[in-house]
Amino acid sequence: MRPPQRRRRIPQRRRLFVGCEGESERGYGAFLTRLIEEQELAVHLDMAVLQPGGGDPCAIVELAVQRIAQKQKSRGEPYDRKIVFLDADRLGAVPDRDQRLLQISRREQLHLIWQRPCHEAMLLHHIDGCAHLAPPDSSAAVRELRRRWDDYRKGMPAARLAERLDLDAVRRAAAVENDLSIFLIEIGLLP
Repeated sequence: MRPPQRRRRIPQRRRLFVGCEGESERGYGAFLTRLIEEQELAVHLDMAVLQPGGGDPCAIVELAVQRIAQKQKSRGEPYDRKIVFLDADRLGAVPDRDQRLLQISRREQLHLIWQRPCHEAMLLHHIDGCAHLAPPDSSAAVRELRRRWDDYRKGMPAARLAERLDLDAVRRAAAVENDLSIFLIEIGLLP
C-alpha cells in the first residue's frame, strides 16, 4: 500500500485592489499579473476600471472608494492593499479638488501611482534609453512613445504589452517612477 500523498501547500494570496483610470492601465495591470504569475508570487491584483469622465483624479479616487467598499462587502474580507493609477496631467487644475483627493487617499489608505504626465509617459520609461525623458504633456508623451513603439495604441491588452515589455523593462521604469517602484517592491516583483 502506498503512503498517502501530501498535498502541496498553496500559500494564501494577498488580494490587492488596483484602480485604473482606463483600459490602458487595466492592460498594464494584466501585464503585471503575468509577471506575478511567472515569479510565482502569492499576490492577486483585483483590477477595476474607473472612468467617471473627464479624467478628474478626485472623481476617480472617489469612485475607487465606492468600488472597494462594494467588492469588500461582496467578498466579506478587506483588501491587503489598495492602489490607484492616476494621470498627473489634471493635477493642479482645481486645488480644492486636489486637497480632497489627498485627504480621501490618506483616510482610505490608498497608494496613488501618479503617472507623470500620463500613462504613456510611464510606458516610455520602460523602453531602454528612455528613462531620462520627461514629456511636458500627454500629447508629447504619446508622440515620444510612438516614435519608439510605432504600433503602440491606447488600451493595449497584456499580451500585446508583453510582446514589447518584460521584467527588465519594468525595472527600468521603476528606477525613475517612485510611486510604481514602491508598489512593485511591496508585491515582490522588485527586491
